[in-house]
Amino acid sequence: MCVLKLFSAEKSFRAFASKCSMPVYSVKEAGETRRKSTGEVREEHRISFDVSDREWDEFPAQAKEAEAFLEKYRSELTELFSTHPISSAYLDFPIWSRLSEEIVNQNDHLPAGLVATCGSLGLGIEMSQYSRDAFDGLDEPGDSEE
Repeated sequence: MCVLKLFSAEKSFRAFASKCSMPVYSVKEAGETRRKSTGEVREEHRISFDVSDREWDEFPAQAKEAEAFLEKYRSELTELFSTHPISSAYLDFPIWSRLSEEIVNQNDHLPAGLVATCGSLGLGIEMSQYSRDAFDGLDEPGDSEE
């Protein structure tokens, strides 16, 4: 379930989302309420793209699909970076933690091709590790925080 997230303090992504061919996951506007429970307001515009639909325990497959996604949409991403002042941009790889009393170290390898492609586009990489019980009692993983 890798997602590409881009943020801009200055310009909305809504118009770009309506014309691009990339699979848009969500578009959020600065000034919108981020969390109803706290009244927190978004400070930046954000657009997110579906990069991989692989499960959280399939990191190598997520990474492979992410590299293919970036190559396929390189020209649109380059256009997006040239038309929007981007404050932050990164691939977010959600993965299940394998740590336990028996497993004290978790290593997840980022392929050189993915790192090089991200670097050439100016993208960071985030690996969000979740415990297996992190979402107990929630309808779905995205319910705890955006």
